[in-house]
Amino acid sequence: MPTWLRLVPVDFEAGGDWLERLSAEGFDAKLPAIVASTGVSMYLTREAIAGMLRQVASLAEGTTFLMTFLLPPEQMSTELRPGFEVSQRGAKASGTPFISFFLPEEVLGMARDAGFKDARHVTAAALAHRYFANRSDSFRPAPNSEEWLVATT
Repeated sequence: MPTWLRLVPVDFEAGGDWLERLSAEGFDAKLPAIVASTGVSMYLTREAIAGMLRQVASLAEGTTFLMTFLLPPEQMSTELRPGFEVSQRGAKASGTPFISFFLPEEVLGMARDAGFKDARHVTAAALAHRYFANRSDSFRPAPNSEEWLVATT
């Protein structure tokens, strides 16, 4: 692990100031940053997600935020639902149930309301096509993978 890398655990639901904790570990909020939140949003309340979005949107101009999110189950195609349901049952059984789902327009609206200058939705299908279409081994990510929010300050 690089010496400059700092792992800072945060409980977004507890209401603590995660940005303050990052700053205490050397993060400079005055410089543009890349903030990635992957595989997290489905475990958080909408209120915690909105708070996180507001804090990231307050960072230096040029900051990019990446967040994955799950579509509501009823928005998933019929062939994807069985795999999702297995994942959902596993998450619940391990004590970490999925609690937040978003339509793309909802998550985009939340990002804009938080203060991001630009926000866009990138589908899992678009990423699979871009990065996996020409693989000789036919490897592809799971079709029920997460969607992406990409937003900039």
